[in-house]
Amino acid sequence: MVDCFKTNFEVLARDIHPIDQIELHKKTSEMVYSRLTNKAIIAHQLSNSLSNTTTQLQLEKASSQAKDTRIKSLEDLVIELGHDPKDVKAAERLIKKKNDDIVALRKQLKLPPLIHPQTEEVIKKQNEEELMDLILKLNENLKET
Repeated sequence: MVDCFKTNFEVLARDIHPIDQIELHKKTSEMVYSRLTNKAIIAHQLSNSLSNTTTQLQLEKASSQAKDTRIKSLEDLVIELGHDPKDVKAAERLIKKKNDDIVALRKQLKLPPLIHPQTEEVIKKQNEEELMDLILKLNENLKET
Protein backbone atom coordinates (compact mmCIF):
# COMPACT_ATOMS: atom_id res chain seq x y z
CA MET A 1 0.00 0.00 0.00
CA VAL A 2 1.34 3.43 -0.98
CA ASP A 3 0.60 6.41 1.25
CA CYS A 4 1.93 9.10 -1.04
CA PHE A 5 2.29 9.73 -4.71
CA LYS A 6 5.10 11.52 -6.43
CA THR A 7 3.98 14.09 -8.90
CA ASN A 8 5.66 16.71 -11.00
CA PHE A 9 4.03 20.03 -11.51
CA GLU A 10 5.04 23.27 -13.10
CA VAL A 11 4.56 26.67 -11.61
CA LEU A 12 5.09 29.82 -13.54
CA ALA A 13 7.48 32.37 -12.04
CA ARG A 14 4.83 35.10 -12.22
CA ASP A 15 2.60 32.99 -9.92
CA ILE A 16 5.26 32.86 -7.16
CA HIS A 17 5.51 35.76 -4.79
CA PRO A 18 8.76 37.81 -5.25
CA ILE A 19 9.89 37.22 -1.65
CA ASP A 20 9.55 33.45 -2.13
CA GLN A 21 11.51 33.70 -5.41
CA ILE A 22 14.31 35.56 -3.64
CA GLU A 23 14.37 32.97 -0.85
CA LEU A 24 14.49 30.10 -3.37
CA HIS A 25 17.40 31.72 -5.23
CA LYS A 26 19.26 32.27 -1.94
CA LYS A 27 18.93 28.61 -0.98
CA THR A 28 19.97 27.26 -4.38
CA SER A 29 22.89 29.67 -4.63
CA GLU A 30 24.03 28.69 -1.11
CA MET A 31 23.93 25.01 -2.09
CA VAL A 32 25.86 25.64 -5.30
CA TYR A 33 28.37 27.89 -3.48
CA SER A 34 28.85 25.23 -0.79
CA ARG A 35 29.54 22.54 -3.37
CA LEU A 36 31.93 24.79 -5.30
CA THR A 37 33.73 25.76 -2.11
CA ASN A 38 34.15 22.11 -1.07
CA LYS A 39 35.46 21.18 -4.51
CA ALA A 40 37.87 24.16 -4.50
CA ILE A 41 39.17 23.18 -1.04
CA ILE A 42 39.70 19.57 -2.16
CA ALA A 43 41.48 20.76 -5.33
CA HIS A 44 43.73 23.05 -3.25
CA GLN A 45 44.54 20.24 -0.80
CA LEU A 46 45.38 17.88 -3.66
CA SER A 47 47.56 20.56 -5.25
CA ASN A 48 49.45 21.03 -1.95
CA SER A 49 49.85 17.27 -1.56
CA LEU A 50 51.18 16.98 -5.10
CA SER A 51 53.60 19.85 -4.49
CA ASN A 52 54.81 18.29 -1.23
CA THR A 53 55.21 14.89 -2.87
CA THR A 54 57.16 16.43 -5.75
CA THR A 55 59.45 18.25 -3.33
CA GLN A 56 59.98 15.10 -1.27
CA LEU A 57 60.73 13.11 -4.42
CA GLN A 58 63.30 15.69 -5.52
CA LEU A 59 64.95 15.62 -2.09
CA GLU A 60 65.08 11.83 -2.08
CA LYS A 61 66.48 11.85 -5.61
CA ALA A 62 69.19 14.32 -4.59
CA SER A 63 69.95 12.28 -1.48
CA SER A 64 70.17 9.11 -3.56
CA GLN A 65 72.51 10.79 -6.03
CA ALA A 66 74.67 12.06 -3.16
CA LYS A 67 74.84 8.56 -1.70
CA ASP A 68 75.74 7.13 -5.12
CA THR A 69 78.45 9.76 -5.51
CA ARG A 70 79.86 8.97 -2.06
CA ILE A 71 79.83 5.24 -2.78
CA LYS A 72 81.51 5.78 -6.13
CA SER A 73 84.19 8.04 -4.61
CA LEU A 74 84.87 5.47 -1.88
CA GLU A 75 85.06 2.70 -4.46
CA ASP A 76 87.46 4.79 -6.56
CA LEU A 77 89.54 5.47 -3.47
CA VAL A 78 89.67 1.77 -2.60
CA ILE A 79 90.61 0.87 -6.18
CA GLU A 80 93.22 3.65 -6.30
CA LEU A 81 94.86 2.63 -3.02
CA GLY A 82 94.34 -1.07 -3.43
CA HIS A 83 92.58 -3.27 -0.92
CA ASP A 84 95.36 -3.92 1.52
CA PRO A 85 94.18 -3.90 5.16
CA LYS A 86 97.79 -3.43 6.32
CA ASP A 87 98.24 -0.17 4.39
CA VAL A 88 97.94 2.51 7.07
CA LYS A 89 97.83 5.50 4.72
CA ALA A 90 95.02 3.99 2.70
CA ALA A 91 93.08 3.21 5.86
CA GLU A 92 93.62 6.76 7.11
CA ARG A 93 92.35 8.20 3.83
CA LEU A 94 89.30 5.93 3.94
CA ILE A 95 88.61 6.91 7.56
CA LYS A 96 89.02 10.60 6.66
CA LYS A 97 86.62 10.18 3.73
CA LYS A 98 84.13 8.37 5.96
CA ASN A 99 84.37 11.14 8.58
CA ASP A 100 83.88 13.79 5.89
CA ASP A 101 80.77 11.95 4.71
CA ILE A 102 79.45 11.77 8.28
CA VAL A 103 80.03 15.51 8.73
CA ALA A 104 78.22 16.18 5.43
CA LEU A 105 75.29 14.02 6.52
CA ARG A 106 75.16 15.76 9.90
CA LYS A 107 75.02 19.13 8.12
CA GLN A 108 72.30 17.80 5.85
CA LEU A 109 70.31 16.57 8.84
CA LYS A 110 71.35 19.63 10.90
CA LEU A 111 72.59 17.53 13.79
CA PRO A 112 75.13 18.91 16.23
CA PRO A 113 78.67 17.64 15.63
CA LEU A 114 79.70 14.72 17.78
CA ILE A 115 82.87 15.68 19.61
CA HIS A 116 84.11 13.56 22.44
CA PRO A 117 87.13 14.74 24.45
CA GLN A 118 88.88 11.37 24.15
CA THR A 119 88.26 10.92 20.43
CA GLU A 120 91.58 12.40 19.31
CA GLU A 121 93.50 10.42 21.93
CA VAL A 122 91.84 7.17 20.87
CA ILE A 123 92.59 7.84 17.19
CA LYS A 124 96.24 8.65 17.96
CA LYS A 125 96.59 5.50 20.07
CA GLN A 126 95.03 3.36 17.32
CA ASN A 127 97.34 4.89 14.71
CA GLU A 128 100.37 4.25 16.92
CA GLU A 129 99.34 0.64 17.51
CA GLU A 130 98.77 0.10 13.79
CA LEU A 131 102.16 1.63 12.98
CA MET A 132 103.89 -0.54 15.60
CA ASP A 133 102.22 -3.67 14.15
CA LEU A 134 103.32 -2.64 10.66
CA ILE A 135 106.90 -2.00 11.81
CA LEU A 136 107.04 -5.37 13.57
CA LYS A 137 105.77 -7.18 10.49
CA LEU A 138 108.23 -5.34 8.26
CA ASN A 139 111.03 -6.23 10.69
CA GLU A 140 110.01 -9.90 10.55
CA ASN A 141 109.97 -9.78 6.74
CA LEU A 142 113.40 -8.18 6.79
CA LYS A 143 114.78 -10.88 9.08
CA GLU A 144 113.40 -13.61 6.83
CA THR A 145 115.13 -12.17 3.79
